[in-house]
Amino acid sequence: MIIFCDLDAYFASVEQALNPELKGKPVVVGGDPKARRGVVAAASYEARKFGIHSAQPIAEAKRLCPRCIVVRVHPLIYKEFSRRFFSILKNYTPDIEIASLDEAYLDVSGSMRLFGSTLNIAKEIKERIKKELGITSTISIAKSKIIAKIATEQVKPDGLIEIPKGKEEEFISPLPISEFPGIGKRTQEKLNRIGIYRIGDLLSQPPKDIYSSFGICGIKWLMGIHQEGISQSAEIKSISKSHTMRRDTKETGIMHSLLYYLTERVATKLQKHRFYTTKISVRIRASDFSENTEYKKVSPMNRSQEIYPVVKGIFNGMQKRWVRLLGVGVTDFTRIPSLFQDGKRMKLEEEIMRIRNRFGFDSVLPLACTKGEW
Repeated sequence: MIIFCDLDAYFASVEQALNPELKGKPVVVGGDPKARRGVVAAASYEARKFGIHSAQPIAEAKRLCPRCIVVRVHPLIYKEFSRRFFSILKNYTPDIEIASLDEAYLDVSGSMRLFGSTLNIAKEIKERIKKELGITSTISIAKSKIIAKIATEQVKPDGLIEIPKGKEEEFISPLPISEFPGIGKRTQEKLNRIGIYRIGDLLSQPPKDIYSSFGICGIKWLMGIHQEGISQSAEIKSISKSHTMRRDTKETGIMHSLLYYLTERVATKLQKHRFYTTKISVRIRASDFSENTEYKKVSPMNRSQEIYPVVKGIFNGMQKRWVRLLGVGVTDFTRIPSLFQDGKRMKLEEEIMRIRNRFGFDSVLPLACTKGEW
């Protein structure tokens, strides 16, 4: 059995914890409170009653609830609360799979002798979150991550639920298919067209029919219901790429080009493993084989467009003679991404990764990578 912890209306709850005057009021986090521009990053449950939701224009939120209180986003504060949240969880088990800043799955099978039953552990975690962070959480206990995720949504906010082993299908079958994690509006419409309206309808379908209509994604839906445990912590501690040039060089342009290429290689591997680095290093080997490595701490990142400016800055500040080899490395990984990411850029990079997986890494290279020169 695993425990799934989800902090309720996270950004808005943090703002209410920091400012007691906001408690019990419709709070909207995001945009510019004075100009009424931007979009909703989070809404308190009091605001959600008016139909306010994330990604909604602030102006629309104000129209739905003129008395809602709009608060600016405070990324560093949310990150600190998240750190404290995970610090609480680590008191009960080292086996934690981080899903986001405010969500995590725990395998507590090795902790029950110390802390009692799974339910007892869940209750204790829930109480500590409320006492130490000043916010509420919803916690579920189930055999698989998917069942736990579905269960949590049924008892929000401030809920606690346990789905006994053997009762999973009985619990989820009556629920609308929209409650199944990963099934969006368009997929739901496609499922409805073939007579699948509830999760039980999906479970009753022959796997071969689901596969013919939805491919491997459909099979993953079915398998996920019964897949026990969490993803184990990766053993990879660092990722690095280096290249020895055909000729020693002092040409900055050539070295910048190579560094960009190496950064692309490193970023691709980070994305493959769903890691975010918080420490970036650059290595230089001179023509006399002497070496120098320098690094910089950064906020979580895994895209080359974020990493390369850091790499370039480190490199430009290093002493250089005739250079024989350059290397780019990343370490100190986290599963927690930056709070705000460029969605369009992420989709583009996913497409680039698919092309590279099929035709090789060098099938797609930025113009900055003039590979023929090194």
